[in-house]
Amino acid sequence: MSRKKRIKLIKQIEEKRGSRVIAYCTSDRQGLAVSIMPDVISVIHEHIIESGSDEKGKLDLFLYSRGGASDVPWTLVSMFRQYCHKGSFSVLVPYRCHSAATVICLGADEIVMTKKAELGPIDATITQGPYNPTEGETRERLPVSVEDVTGYFSLLKRFGCERPDETMEGLRELTQKVHPLALGSVNRLLEETKLVGLRLLSTRAKPFLEEENNSIIKNLSSEVYSHNHAINRTEAKKYLGLGHVKNAEDVEVDDLMWQLYKEYQDLFCLEEPFQPDEHLIEHDLDEHTWDDLCLASVESEARFDVCKKSLKVRRLRQVPPNLTLNLGTFTPPTINLPPLPAGMDQAQIQALIQQIVQASMQGCLNSAVQVGVSELLKSMPQRGFEHISFKSGWSTEK
Repeated sequence: MSRKKRIKLIKQIEEKRGSRVIAYCTSDRQGLAVSIMPDVISVIHEHIIESGSDEKGKLDLFLYSRGGASDVPWTLVSMFRQYCHKGSFSVLVPYRCHSAATVICLGADEIVMTKKAELGPIDATITQGPYNPTEGETRERLPVSVEDVTGYFSLLKRFGCERPDETMEGLRELTQKVHPLALGSVNRLLEETKLVGLRLLSTRAKPFLEEENNSIIKNLSSEVYSHNHAINRTEAKKYLGLGHVKNAEDVEVDDLMWQLYKEYQDLFCLEEPFQPDEHLIEHDLDEHTWDDLCLASVESEARFDVCKKSLKVRRLRQVPPNLTLNLGTFTPPTINLPPLPAGMDQAQIQALIQQIVQASMQGCLNSAVQVGVSELLKSMPQRGFEHISFKSGWSTEK
């Protein structure tokens, strides 16, 4: 899990490829998954600058991600092209490289894939939005995906709804369940992704023919009917038309790529589900804080940047409108009076004793109230958990 070991592997890949390698990974750890976000652009830019690459150089992006923001691929690939437009830009795929990460691959001159590597469909899904449908009493927003919408209209056709008026009636029925603006957002996002994909394919040093590009985008955006479908390298080449896919073992980097992925797997604890709610239940806690949770990283020989956050999770209790705190078991402490100064009259003694008793009783009463409130809260019915993220962001580490 040490940077020293990762750098050794990166250098070995660079020697084999004659390139500069930048590794970008996002966590897909269960319970702690994150997406490709625009804030990574400036971070990767710093790595390109510090790598010492020139416009004739060869840049490789080692990429592991389940996807993310649709506007990142064009910006990211365009940036790489600015620094190697007389050289080449390639993406090294050790394992999962889905959705927006697949779109990034479309702009590469080579996609180097291991036997385990996976690309994914580039169909659009609106995971959250003000117009997404909600689920029951939870009011939790449900995702709206292209494959669900297109699958609905395919079902109508299968049952004989061929005429335009029948299709319009099906659309009206659908808008009773899904807001029209949510459907419009999905369609807009899909068209944007398709357009970006076509533009990225055209930036390659040796672009495919226009009809080949159109076929690739059609296959990736609408011909695969599950967003979770894993596209291996054989399918990518033979059925999707991605002729720039290369086998990692043919360029002698398959073992190195897999070893490097395993290092990031350890760094992000990808095989250990993150279950903070269950942790509180198992250890009978009302609150716990986790610090330095790894979300994403960008690494090269020159530097290492990591995105982390802290997370506080606490139980939420159902508090009744009227509370009664029973302190019937409260036992007053024994109070030992100090030696009284000589010459004190009755009024002075009474005032001194009163002051000592009040100070002693107040502290004991406060402690008793805290214990009583804590026990009372634990006895109340639970209504869920509250998750509070803080100290999120990128930092450079050694």
